[in-house]
Amino acid sequence: MKTNLIYVFIGYASIFFGFIGSLTAFIGLTQIKYMFYSIALAIIGFILGSINVFINTKYFSEQEKYPKGYFGILLSSLPVIILMVIIFKFKSN
Repeated sequence: MKTNLIYVFIGYASIFFGFIGSLTAFIGLTQIKYMFYSIALAIIGFILGSINVFINTKYFSEQEKYPKGYFGILLSSLPVIILMVIIFKFKSN
């Protein structure tokens, strides 16, 4: 496969997994059993986003200023932040 095709596919996949993970995290606020799936999807999205940023740095740094992996990493970090807020909220009570 061509590097450009892999780069684009991994970028959109990281955004997809980050979005689904964030959506599942917000559902997990009402039903905590979904937080496990949210964190698992966030880990996958974070790994794919990191690979996308690495490929951008190695091959395509002059063509695209901000790769899609940055947005995927941002979306993938939301479930972790939500879980930390839940843990600290209930720990203080």
